[in-house]
Amino acid sequence: MEQNRQYLAFDLGASSGRAILGSVRGGRLELEEIHRFKNYPYEKDGHYFWDFRALLGELETGLKKAAAAAPGLASFSIDTWGVDYALFRDGELIHDPYCYRDGRTESAMEAFHKRISKQDFYAHNGIQPMVFNTVYQLCAELRDRPDALDGSTMLFMPDALHFMLTGTATSEVTIASTGAVLKGDAPEWATDDLSRLAGLPAGIFTKLVPPASPAGVLKEETAARLGIPRIPAVKCASHDTASAVLAMPCADPEKALYISLGTWALLGAELRAAVRTPDALDSLFTNERGMEDTFRFLCNIMGTWLLQETRRTWAGQGKDISFADMEAMAAPLDGQAFRIDPDDPVFFPPGDMPARIRRYCAEHGQGGIPDDAALVRCIYDSLADCFKKRIGQLEAITGKTFDTVNILGGGTRDRFFMRLVAKTTGRRVLAGPAEATAIGNILAQMIACGALKNAAEARELVAKSFPLAVYG
Repeated sequence: MEQNRQYLAFDLGASSGRAILGSVRGGRLELEEIHRFKNYPYEKDGHYFWDFRALLGELETGLKKAAAAAPGLASFSIDTWGVDYALFRDGELIHDPYCYRDGRTESAMEAFHKRISKQDFYAHNGIQPMVFNTVYQLCAELRDRPDALDGSTMLFMPDALHFMLTGTATSEVTIASTGAVLKGDAPEWATDDLSRLAGLPAGIFTKLVPPASPAGVLKEETAARLGIPRIPAVKCASHDTASAVLAMPCADPEKALYISLGTWALLGAELRAAVRTPDALDSLFTNERGMEDTFRFLCNIMGTWLLQETRRTWAGQGKDISFADMEAMAAPLDGQAFRIDPDDPVFFPPGDMPARIRRYCAEHGQGGIPDDAALVRCIYDSLADCFKKRIGQLEAITGKTFDTVNILGGGTRDRFFMRLVAKTTGRRVLAGPAEATAIGNILAQMIACGALKNAAEARELVAKSFPLAVYG
């Protein structure tokens, strides 16, 4: 393994983004954050959008900082949240990408499933029918902006950002799999079905490429403008959860249960074959692509979005309450009677989260939540209960038993929540690494560059490099 060679990971979430350098020193992977920025959708004319040009500008800032900190940078790569896309015509962005929390897709989803049942659709592609899936977004696009798809190219968010930086227009498989636009068994576009069922033109889709594959180099004009070298690009496992799962420090991933805990909590297991049974559909599990032709059999849970929106609402009311403060508020309380269903659609859009939680509890016969601490504890307890329920469903569907849960991502820094999950689920919790997504991004770059052989060797490096906290 080549020592001291440095790789740049851009990890973009639905609330923030980071640029992180990674290199191997003394047989261990070391990380250095060099740039951080906020990312939040803006509202215009009743719709939510991402500020694509602002994101691109932040990536350029990160590239410039990285080139200064790490001369001779080996490569860079980008991972983001799933399902959202950008449209280009003649190399130009047609409009800012819609945010998946926009409400325009509800009627599009209903219209789509008048042509094919959810059961048949799931049996074909294995992707859980959820209102924000790319297929329904594209149907809404065709309905509301029919000219936008004429002669255009559709690229998922990480692919779109790569395209703007390198001029290479390809679609990476793990991010493409989030949108219900691929065939079930082969990593190929379901163009015939999408044309027949939704009228989507096949020409909007680009060449599919696997994770850990070369993706061109930084454009000459961009490099000149930034005053940096033309750095090679790599397509990592571009869906952030796929990158996080690559960073699981386990010897046998098929025996591991994971929760990638961020804005969303993705709970699942890595499998060699998709599971498209009626029970899997009814339990809201999906089959997304992973490294080396694996499937991420998982369910989407609302996750720390509940805490993020609560904190953002309170900040707008003049309450300066950090995430550490929220942990401290909840920890001394015994389990309360207040519970919500984290996945109830009422909690999905941006807005006043505390008010919605209070209203939910009141409408479900639980009475009034007495104070802010009890409200935060309600979120924690509800998420832990949801994890327990989902683990039971996963075990019943797969026929496997998991006594250990590997929780990945920034949510592992919340030690109270880790203890609560261990206690509630009755399972041992391995917490870490906290920077799993960025680590997985870097590992894929190392595989692409030949510094690592495969995912197994990558996970061995993670186990050597990042100590885990054990709960339960």
